[in-house]
Formats: sequence, structure tokens, C-alpha cells
Amino acid sequence: MIKSKLKKIIKSFLKKKRIKITREKDPFNLQVYRKTVSEEVLKSSPFYNVGAGSFYHPYWKNIDFASDWYGGVQKNFIHHDLMSGNPLPLADKSAKLIYTSHTIEHIKENAVKLFFSEAYRVLEAGGVFRIQTGPDAITNFRALQANDEDWFYWDNNYVKKGSYEHNFFNPATSVSLAERWLHHVAGPLAKNDISPSKIKFNEEEINAIIKEKGFPDCLDYFCSLVEFDPNRPGNHICWWSHDKIITFLQEAGFKNVYRSGCNQSVSPLMRNSVLFDHTHPQISIYVEAIK
Repeated sequence: MIKSKLKKIIKSFLKKKRIKITREKDPFNLQVYRKTVSEEVLKSSPFYNVGAGSFYHPYWKNIDFASDWYGGVQKNFIHHDLMSGNPLPLADKSAKLIYTSHTIEHIKENAVKLFFSEAYRVLEAGGVFRIQTGPDAITNFRALQANDEDWFYWDNNYVKKGSYEHNFFNPATSVSLAERWLHHVAGPLAKNDISPSKIKFNEEEINAIIKEKGFPDCLDYFCSLVEFDPNRPGNHICWWSHDKIITFLQEAGFKNVYRSGCNQSVSPLMRNSVLFDHTHPQISIYVEAIK
């Protein structure tokens, strides 16, 4: 009875405000899949999300690094450690699509090179490899130089008690912009980051290294001082730009490589913004490669 009255009150309020709420009838874009690929292909589900996190789609298979760090959000995934040096647990030319979002900034360059080569191996001819990562190192560096605090908006999510202790000693915005910038380049080196590290840099030291080495050598230097920590796989330990990703993809064997954008995939199956490309699009890089 109470629920019924509450529903009527809410409906009346929404009607007065001219707010219309509708349920998504096809949240997984299943109609698009059925139009795009055959029933036989759908049964084999040759679509793979590497570093999938909480991602779920009935036609996709997740590959991820099993860790308590992610708080149990990982779903129905195949465990694989990209840092292990082992090949992806997939057969040659068995995939039509491979998607990875905000994964390669958490592993070292040599592991990314192997990952890209493996993606080339397992994709069939015409298969698509889509990469999203962030932050865009070039714009990120410009924002630091311009003292553009607004660019580092994500730090506002780690200010209140209970929101930052997983990563920081103190609220993310309580330290200098240089230290906040370093946290998204090589996280463990930032003094406010709780990750263990033999070296921690303060604002003066960060700025001195930037002045001495310039861009992008300062990024290479900072990233050379951190390693992958399996207990803290969410740490940023590698930097990326469009050009750097494109170069790595070309070295892996891809000939058709290009810059993309949020929801601009060449594949209609990867244009659902609820499932793809939604992680911090403002600061992200999107690159695609077709085998």
C-alpha cells in the first residue's frame, strides 16, 4: 500500500516536471548483433574484452587479472596475467573483436608490446582491435604546465572520508598539482599514494625533473622507476599518447591503424556507450586497428 502511494507521488512529480523515464528495451544492443553477424557466430561469441573489470555482455567473453583489488566486481572471466609473458589463452585467428579499456596504463611497455602482438595473432582477417586508455599524456602534461586544475577533475572523487583511503594517505586534492599529475603517470612515486615505493617525489623534485628532461623523457624516467605490483594492479605505471599506441600497433603487425573517438568504432558492435568507451572519455585516447 505504501509502495503504491509512493509510486503515484513520484509519477505525479515527474509528470509536473515533464520528466519521462523509459526502460531500455535492449540494453545489450542484441538487435545490432543479430543484424551484423550470423547466429552461428553468435553461438561461438568470438568477442573478447581484455581487462574487463565489471563488464558483462551475453555475447562477449572477459579476460582479466584476478585480484581482490577490484572488490569482487569482476564477472565470469578467464584469468590471464598480461605481465606474465604468456600468450593470450586464445587460438590463432579465433577472434572477431578485441576490446580493452583503461588497461595498458597499468602494465609495463614490454607487456603491452606482447599484448598487441597477441591481439594480432588471435584476430581473424578483418578483425578489429579497439583500445581506450588514459589520461592522454600530451593533454595531461599541457594541463600541468598551464596549472589547469579543472583538467584533473577525477581527483574530486577521492576527497570525502571513505573514498580515498584505498589509494591515498590524504584526500587527492590536498596535494600540489604536480603530485596529482605524477600519480596518473607513475602512481607509486607520488608521496600521497599509499603504494610501497623506495622513491617518493615532492612537488619541487617533480618540477626539477620535468625541467631537466622535458617531455616525453620525464615520463619515461618516472615510469622506469616503477614496476607492476600484483597486489595493487590498479596503479598507473605507463604513459600513452595516440602516436605511441599507433607505433606499437604497427610494430605488432597491424597495417590499418587509426585514431578513433568515443563511440566512433568502425564496428557497430562497439558503439554502445553504456558498455564501451564510457570510462573518463574526457581524458581518454581511442585507437583502433584492423587486421
